[in-house]
Amino acid sequence: IGTRPNIDLLKLAGVQCSRGVLVNEYLQTSDPHIFAIGEIAEFHEKLYGITAAAEQQADSLAKYMSGDWSSIYSGSVIMNILKFEDLDICSIGDIFVPANDVTYEEVVFTDLSLRYYKKCIVRHDRLIGAILIGDKSEFAEFRMMIEDRIELSEKRTELLRSQTGKQEVIGRLVCSCNHVGAGNLQEAINAGCADFNELCNETGAGLGCGSCKPEVMDIFKERQKKGKNATEFTTYTY
Repeated sequence: IGTRPNIDLLKLAGVQCSRGVLVNEYLQTSDPHIFAIGEIAEFHEKLYGITAAAEQQADSLAKYMSGDWSSIYSGSVIMNILKFEDLDICSIGDIFVPANDVTYEEVVFTDLSLRYYKKCIVRHDRLIGAILIGDKSEFAEFRMMIEDRIELSEKRTELLRSQTGKQEVIGRLVCSCNHVGAGNLQEAINAGCADFNELCNETGAGLGCGSCKPEVMDIFKERQKKGKNATEFTTYTY
């Protein structure tokens, strides 16, 4: 199921491969003159078939090849998002708990009447994985907590609570992963988001599969041209 790396030519060339082509922290293969990123690259026995991982790898490799030898790739958070018309389903991070390992904890919230299920995997007071069914509005926040290895401390109890639900989509839907519309992006820019990454983190746009990022960037650039204090909404067509 899904894609499989085409590594036949690399094998014939003597480049070390397993399921994909093996790379080190510099995205370098066993041939020091060949680098690999994206779905073909296997890092620490993992293949990442998501846009976000490919972007992180590209950013790390670009810095390294530009002379920043301190730029290394340390892996990406695994994410899966299934998009149905009436039901949100997603997973992020490590969602399987090893048997008989007491360092792992499961925090579960279920509301059958709302068709809502949330399971958080906690280890050493850090969120390491989550499954969200029925409402994935916490996806962006959970991804940040996992990537940044944030200690939960007093935030731990928040994992047990049901959330208020999806944000209202304003205007044309841009990011289906996190329910962000063109109007939501425009409001965030008007409120002071002057940086593309800040806009994504504030609204959640582009933090899922990442396929909407070019469109988010177009809206961001167009809105910046008009000035962040503009209040009228614009209809964007592509």
